[in-house]
Amino acid sequence: MSSLTTQTMRLRATPLLSTHLIYAAVVLGALTTIWFLLPVGRPLSHPDEGRYAEIAREMLASGDWVTPHLNDLPYLEKPPLQYWATALAYHVFGQNEWSARLCATLSGWLNVVLVFLLGRRLWNVRTGAIAAALLGSSVLHFFMGQVLTLDMTFTFLLTAMLCSFCMAQQTRESARESSGWWMLLSWSMLGLATLTKGIVAWVIAGGVLAIYMLWQRDWDAWRSLRLLPGIGILLIITLPWFVLVSRANPDFLQFFFIHEHLLRYMTDSAERVEPWWYFIAILAVGVLPWLWQMSSALGHGWRATAARGKFDVQRLLWIWCVFVLVFFSLSGSKLPPYILPILPALALLTAARESSAPSRSLDYSAWIMLASAAGLIAFTLIGPSTLDDPMLRTEAYEARPMAVGYALTAALAALFYYRAASNQQMVPSFVGLATGWFLGLALLFATIGHDSSIRSGRDLAAHIPAGLPTHVPIYSVKTYDQTLPFYLRRTLVLVDWSGELQYGLRHEPVKELDMREFEQRWRTTSDAIAIMSHKTYEQLSHSGLPMRVLGSDRRRVAVSRQ
Repeated sequence: MSSLTTQTMRLRATPLLSTHLIYAAVVLGALTTIWFLLPVGRPLSHPDEGRYAEIAREMLASGDWVTPHLNDLPYLEKPPLQYWATALAYHVFGQNEWSARLCATLSGWLNVVLVFLLGRRLWNVRTGAIAAALLGSSVLHFFMGQVLTLDMTFTFLLTAMLCSFCMAQQTRESARESSGWWMLLSWSMLGLATLTKGIVAWVIAGGVLAIYMLWQRDWDAWRSLRLLPGIGILLIITLPWFVLVSRANPDFLQFFFIHEHLLRYMTDSAERVEPWWYFIAILAVGVLPWLWQMSSALGHGWRATAARGKFDVQRLLWIWCVFVLVFFSLSGSKLPPYILPILPALALLTAARESSAPSRSLDYSAWIMLASAAGLIAFTLIGPSTLDDPMLRTEAYEARPMAVGYALTAALAALFYYRAASNQQMVPSFVGLATGWFLGLALLFATIGHDSSIRSGRDLAAHIPAGLPTHVPIYSVKTYDQTLPFYLRRTLVLVDWSGELQYGLRHEPVKELDMREFEQRWRTTSDAIAIMSHKTYEQLSHSGLPMRVLGSDRRRVAVSRQ
């Protein structure tokens, strides 16, 4: 009788479970589609997006896969893995904003998948789902997943390395062969991360592992490293490019390791000096709306969850988060994306803590979401009449429909959350809030940042005649918008500007002109184009330099010789 009752209960539960899986699949499919469609049509921003998109374009055009070039000058600040991947995306999907950002958007999506899979494997499905919801909707992770930089790809590879290491430790006693393969995969991910942003990957991996083993006294972690084959894999992945680029550029090793790594970290040579608490503030904003949950996890995550000598995944994740935060806080060069590798580990650490019991801390996240909607509405209503900057006034006025949509989304998500929370449904509570916040951020990205006259050269490039012969020079006078070469499909002649191209210009100084040389060439040529600021245009126009305006945007003017 009891077996018949059990069978009947299973039959009744199966349709309900199937329905939930269908709903989950539909929601995930819709969110994934939104994630990958957001970059479509949004102009590339100066400088980072233009720089990394253009380096990959020049690599594909020139066929030089060893030495990255920017504006036809050697650019050796970073290794080439993402440039290779982006060039491949151009080859497959064509050269456009979407393919340029594909590496970042795909890496961000894969980060969410990784934390779900590891959370499910080490704890349960509920922990994995909460971790994915936390990470996928965090402000910093969402933003950097939609912007072309190297940081999201680097974060994905570090996360893959960390997840593989955790799997190796989790299986080291029950399945030694499987543990060995996971460990070798971890070494492979470390090698790929090195080819993305350099030896900072070694510092993070080595520092975290050393602190963890000394604190936890987990010496089996050391014995399971597969050190010799792991180092072999690391060298096979990284060494060929370092050898080839060093042969092509004899001073590469000194520039890359001393100038770009040591001096940037130890000094303020990069002119990115910020106070010691800078990354704490960035992290606090970047984890919204989950500030309460994640700060609580950081505050309590150091406590042991396993006996000394045993693998303690929560302590490892906590050390990872704190090490990355402290390491970059001590640096003389600070940029917000540097702490992005914290977020996947922090999402897992938080999910492991939050999934153990129902938590009312989600009320704070709901109120943060509603407060952000109210603040956005207030900005769009008050901004047009109070802001001094005409550009900001226009943006505030045009954002009103988006603000209304954002507020409605936040209200619906909050209602869904309170209904789920009242029924003690933890995963739906997290997922409901995360989905609402995700959709709100998506609305922001879909409506803001499409004005290419603010931080992009797309509109200005449209004023320059298409099919311009390659022998006709395009001068960039006292300025260099890094998005213009991407949209023009060609490099520019630099005039009285070096900026971050100093390394390349030091080796090829003939590719930069001073103002006297530019004016001489301009007066003696019959066909040329120049791009300059409005101020420079006024100065040259008053000096009698012959110019005809082709077009302009808020920052620059494009002129022709005739």
